[in-house]
Amino acid sequence: MLISPKACVTWLDRHPASYGWISAIWLVLLCSLAFLLGLEDLGLMDKTEALFVEVAHQMVLTGDWITPRWNEETFFDYPVWGYWMVALSFKLFGFHEWAARLPSSLAAIAVVIAVFFLMRFGGIGFGEKQVSNPQAWLRGWIGAGIMALNPGWLGWGRIAVTDMYLSSAIALSLISFFWGYRQCEQPKQQKLAFIFTAIFAAIAFLAKGPIGVLLPGLVIFGFLFYVGQFKTVVFKETPWLRMIGIFVIIAAPWYVLAAQANGMEFLGTFFGFSNFQRFTSVLYRHAGPWYFYLPWCVILLLPWSLFLPLALARLQVWRRRAWLTSPRNQQLGLFCTFWFVLILLFFSSAATKLAGYILPIVPAGAVLISLLAADLWVNSASKPSPLQRWPFLVSLSFNSILLVLMAIAAYLSPKLVANDPATPEFERLLGASGLPLIFSGILALTAIGCGVLLFKSPWRKGWWLVNIAGFLLTLSLVIPPLAPLMDSQTQAPSRLVALAAKDMMQPGEPIFVMGYKRYSVVYYSQQPATFLDDVHYAWEIIEQEPPHSPSDTVLLIGENRTLDRFNLQPGDYQDLSTAFPYHLWRVDKQTLLQRKSS
Repeated sequence: MLISPKACVTWLDRHPASYGWISAIWLVLLCSLAFLLGLEDLGLMDKTEALFVEVAHQMVLTGDWITPRWNEETFFDYPVWGYWMVALSFKLFGFHEWAARLPSSLAAIAVVIAVFFLMRFGGIGFGEKQVSNPQAWLRGWIGAGIMALNPGWLGWGRIAVTDMYLSSAIALSLISFFWGYRQCEQPKQQKLAFIFTAIFAAIAFLAKGPIGVLLPGLVIFGFLFYVGQFKTVVFKETPWLRMIGIFVIIAAPWYVLAAQANGMEFLGTFFGFSNFQRFTSVLYRHAGPWYFYLPWCVILLLPWSLFLPLALARLQVWRRRAWLTSPRNQQLGLFCTFWFVLILLFFSSAATKLAGYILPIVPAGAVLISLLAADLWVNSASKPSPLQRWPFLVSLSFNSILLVLMAIAAYLSPKLVANDPATPEFERLLGASGLPLIFSGILALTAIGCGVLLFKSPWRKGWWLVNIAGFLLTLSLVIPPLAPLMDSQTQAPSRLVALAAKDMMQPGEPIFVMGYKRYSVVYYSQQPATFLDDVHYAWEIIEQEPPHSPSDTVLLIGENRTLDRFNLQPGDYQDLSTAFPYHLWRVDKQTLLQRKSS
């Protein structure tokens, strides 16, 4: 005999402590599956993650925690917070992939927990005057689930790059602000929340620079102007002296010490190149049209993003007079709209564009969609108007269609990866693993679940539960065996030849890496490397060496075509190690120069 939802709510209300236990179990299960399980199953990814982790690795080895270095050169593209977190994790747990990624995962988890508390205690969405105790807890559970289970937060929460540190710090700063904003009747709690706003803004400043303060400030001031609270909050409620003091204490010391240690090199490279030029000009060929981020807004939040237009429309942001008189605890949705839209517009106006740049909008989108899900659940008993019902049915239909297409793609995935010459065995191994069939089955079941909801009006309020279940099944049954399989075909080959180079290197022998910039070679070989796009650069380096070089040979890492590019014959090199498609060769420098003229 099935237990009815009403009976569950009655039992929970009789045992109020059970809400806390259920929440704790849900958060532990959710965050463990999403961000902690199998962190070490995939080697460091080229290029950005391997570069970022190696900087932290060098901090531990050299003991210099002020000047970031990579490949024997200073590296000021990013500030130091992320490096510090990875370096500290290395000090505590040793040099492992999971130790490198653990700080990013913990940062992602912190936002999931913050969104849970924000949805449970922080505000009311879509104009409800009050929410019952069971409904409030459910809001928190929905919010945590949607925040954790989306491609953007999942993807960046499991790799060691600076984007998650910036995005999580901005999210925590803005959540802290709204928490304080709604606590206007409790000045002590409000001031404490505003102080945490400054603390997380300082961490964002240490994670990526001025943008870590500019973006939260843009959102907060834009929101306050719109709701007519700018003067009250800014001039009467905000403890500016304490906030500025704490911000300076946290954020300023490293910048001062880095400037003292490196002078204009640091100031010019970091503030001029890494911040100003990224916004005003295209760097590293990462250009894009003004609408570049619109598809990424959909991709990063799938499948939830299919319901985002409905969530935004239901807020009726344009009704400013209504918002001017609404209680603060009913303005969470409006605040998240400003958060989402203003950060999206900011990065859309920048010249350099990368998908990870708009990661800070993901928490705002997750909260907006969670408010919609909770609102539909609470108000499902009342009959919605056609203008309310049909947009939701359209979104749910797209949800089902997307899952069907993904199920087909998953089933065909071995064929889809068959044309990559660098991984000729991947098709066979992926097909033999049975994972495409399992993943396709999960997606198909989820699609069927969403399809059934289209025709079962009383059940539609559980649309979010179907998607969450699909995510959890994927994280439990597909990702754990898929990650090591992918590693064996993508990351492991270059890692194995790099480890061989570490063991076989002679004193003073340089490493040349030809082709794709496998920055992980530096980390795994524990030696600097020269990355080559052109063989002429290698010849120039050898010709410019002093007469008495420490070594007469070089270690060359590349694919078979590398030999053709250098005009090398079978007797010209030693094949020290092979992990298809990569080889480690030892070549005499004079032989390389002789082949230049052949």
